[in-house]
Amino acid sequence: MRTTLASPVRATTTQLRKLRIALFGFGVVGTGVWKVLHDQRAAFRKQFNAEIEVAGICVRDAEKPRLASAPQELITTQAEKLIDDDSIDVVIELIGGRYEAANLIERGLEGRKHVITANKLVLAHELPRLAAIAARHGVELRYSASVCGGVPVLEALDELRSRDTIRTISGIVNGSTNFILTMMSDSLTQREGTIASFDDAVAEARRRGFLEADASLDLSGADAAQKLSVLTHHAFGEHVRPNDILTEGIEQISSNDIRAALEDSHTIKLIATASRDPLSGKAKAAVRPQRVPLTHLFAHTRDEFNALEIEAQHAGPQVLYGKGAGSLPTASAVISDLVALLKEE
Repeated sequence: MRTTLASPVRATTTQLRKLRIALFGFGVVGTGVWKVLHDQRAAFRKQFNAEIEVAGICVRDAEKPRLASAPQELITTQAEKLIDDDSIDVVIELIGGRYEAANLIERGLEGRKHVITANKLVLAHELPRLAAIAARHGVELRYSASVCGGVPVLEALDELRSRDTIRTISGIVNGSTNFILTMMSDSLTQREGTIASFDDAVAEARRRGFLEADASLDLSGADAAQKLSVLTHHAFGEHVRPNDILTEGIEQISSNDIRAALEDSHTIKLIATASRDPLSGKAKAAVRPQRVPLTHLFAHTRDEFNALEIEAQHAGPQVLYGKGAGSLPTASAVISDLVALLKEE
């Protein structure tokens, strides 16, 4: 995930650095990033001796109502003009989707711009290629926001893998489905034995903004598989594409399934796992609903929270935990990647 920094972010300790950012996408996460950059501008200047300037915000529809306001002169629909601007130091890609976003990331890197993205779909299919482009052009590709929201799981995997051998990773990496399953399970005791239906729980998750625009990505397990692909790359140094991950979602989980699990002192969670096959030496990965004992840590991972257990040969099991769905955790992770660029010397 890390490559050599290009010169635009460097400066002497006496000279105020200027970092010009192009923001692509101004939806829920994009407006959150804008708010933080705007509110923390003075703090960044003081802490990092850097002036953060948003040079432009590229959107598809300039007239669409937004969750935050930005100066109208910054809003543009002309992606070409912004991505080709040589004065831009950092591209933040938050438009989603695959091919358009992948092209944007690639062009940013080839233009010697650092790129920060939250796009797990692109990374799940293109990570090794894009990382190679970043290395070739001496810039960084950062994507902490692509997996587990604001939980620094990729950094933890990188650090642990540098000093130990990771055997298995396992956990809850989709906060939306975890919220749905938690709501269905909780309602058994809260409503005198009546379990909230799957449809009711999905509707509530959508109301709270936890589901993707296309809810099937979450419910089918596809979103978790994309994240697991990125996690597997960091845990084992191997690219496992989503199509090669055994994936089963939660669409078929019924109230009766939840009730039967609880009566047996279990609950149901969507679990993503990856390990290295001892025979072939290759990484294998799967996403599927599993019964989890009520005494297990994952059973206590509730609502939109994520938890990832990493088991290493010498260090043993380690667990990371935090919010994995919602705009603020994702925006926080984007900002953390920007801060990491500022800290580089």
